Amino acid sequence: MKSFFLVGMMFVITGVMTPSQAQTKVYKSRDLSIPSDLDAEKVKDAGNVALEELLRAMLAKSDLPKKFAILPLERDVDSDYFTMQIRNYFTNLGAQNGYELYTRNDAQWNQILEEIQWGDQYGDTMDAETVQKFGRIQGVQGLIMGRVSSISKDEKGEPVVRVTIQAFEVETGRQLWGNEVKGVLEQKPTNDPVSPLISQVPGGWFTILGVLVGLGLLLVVLRLVSSAARPR
Repeated sequence: MKSFFLVGMMFVITGVMTPSQAQTKVYKSRDLSIPSDLDAEKVKDAGNVALEELLRAMLAKSDLPKKFAILPLERDVDSDYFTMQIRNYFTNLGAQNGYELYTRNDAQWNQILEEIQWGDQYGDTMDAETVQKFGRIQGVQGLIMGRVSSISKDEKGEPVVRVTIQAFEVETGRQLWGNEVKGVLEQKPTNDPVSPLISQVPGGWFTILGVLVGLGLLLVVLRLVSSAARPR
């Protein structure tokens, strides 16, 4: 009886987990670490600048399919932060031009992800034949993928985030659009119109104060000379 029980348990286990499932590698974004000398929130803000610029440029095209799915970015930060952001931007900006986003994380979507033999980079994995697999999902006409290419800082120590985005047609597997953008934070305008001008003067405030003092003394001298020249 014990032997029959053990054989039965082994049959159930092997029946539930097939060899192909045992070797399945479900894709997850590779975590890109933020340099310790950069502010993480500023890095995210700079990356969002790049994402918005990319999505606006892509969604402005009139020859793209209207229904897209978005894969997790190849490289991302903070538990797929930018992947979630690009989906948000697509939803908000795309609605203005009739675009729709496939958002269901259902069994069919996961099955396709499990079928893909993921390499270290999208270029090693997402060939035309692989892209076409997503055509099995009803309503998906295009596929968007991308990566955070790099995180660095400019000469002022502010973050610079490079983001690459590509769009593919699932029917043919061909690339429809792609671009890379460098996201940087905009300098906030100051409400003080004088300070930027003063910063351009050698010596700054000290030079200006010296000039004002000199003008004051000159006025005093001129008044003394003028009063001395008057007839008594």
